[in-house]
Amino acid sequence: MLALLLALPASRADDTPKEGAKKPPGQEQYQALLKDFNTKQREIMAQIPKTQGEEQQRVFQKYNSLSREYAEKFYKLAEDDPKGPAAADALFWVMQNGTGSPVFSKAADKVTALVGELPLADLSRRLNGVRRSGPALADAVLKRAEKDENDPASGDLLAWVATNRGGSPAVEKAVDRLIEKYPDHAALEQVCQALGRGGSPESVATLKHILDKSGKPAVKAAAALALGRNLVSQTDDLGDKPEEADKAVAEAERYLKTAAEQLGPGDTPQHKQVDQELKTLKSLKSLRVGKEAPEITGADLDGKEFKLSDYRGKVVLLDFWGNW
Repeated sequence: MLALLLALPASRADDTPKEGAKKPPGQEQYQALLKDFNTKQREIMAQIPKTQGEEQQRVFQKYNSLSREYAEKFYKLAEDDPKGPAAADALFWVMQNGTGSPVFSKAADKVTALVGELPLADLSRRLNGVRRSGPALADAVLKRAEKDENDPASGDLLAWVATNRGGSPAVEKAVDRLIEKYPDHAALEQVCQALGRGGSPESVATLKHILDKSGKPAVKAAAALALGRNLVSQTDDLGDKPEEADKAVAEAERYLKTAAEQLGPGDTPQHKQVDQELKTLKSLKSLRVGKEAPEITGADLDGKEFKLSDYRGKVVLLDFWGNW
């Protein structure tokens, strides 16, 4: 239940109405609409533990549709008063919560136009809640980061493009720029994780560049871990090339040990990942294509003891099975 709730879209915490001085009319409308949405969202969430089966699925669907329904209301608020104090708030709310709504792409277009106007720190803060958009917005954010490259906040804009936007040429450019100008930025840890799932020569080269360029232990550990995992995954494809496989295993071990050294003592998820990869690597030294199979002993169907080595030189099929 908790996993399902966490997977559902929800209003951003920084959109919670705040008490304080009297706000302009447009801002009051925005806060009232936001309060109404949050109230209805809580009401639906309260129904979930009380239902089950198909009825519970209908409640989940109602929960999901609520954000799309209110996205249209927030978009209308911005459209009715495009220069008003709440227009940007309403548009970014749609970007953060209204994925799948009919107005999402329209809001994305308007937000893209705002990228060049908003103060850099304000833009960075608002983008933190945006997880999906098209290439146009990523391109606009990259250009803004390049324009104001001397502002420290430009690093956060680069990080947003590099870690959240797929399918745009801006991603690669943002990664390269982030490495050169902000090699210790925390977002590079996420970049390393993404590159580690690739395995292309370009990804490997970028990871090595991050490892060499950054002076931050956490970033260096992420780069070394990604490189190690990448090499471990390659070994099964090198069964008919034992020398290359041995070289890949040795190099993977070197990177994984580097990751462990950079992390130091601890019990974080990253520590556990490094430990797991090192265990996998240990088995790969003997258990992989081209290596001698370890000894196996057992009893045949007649109860006669045998050893795998008794059949050395013969073709052997091992069938591991069981029934319950």
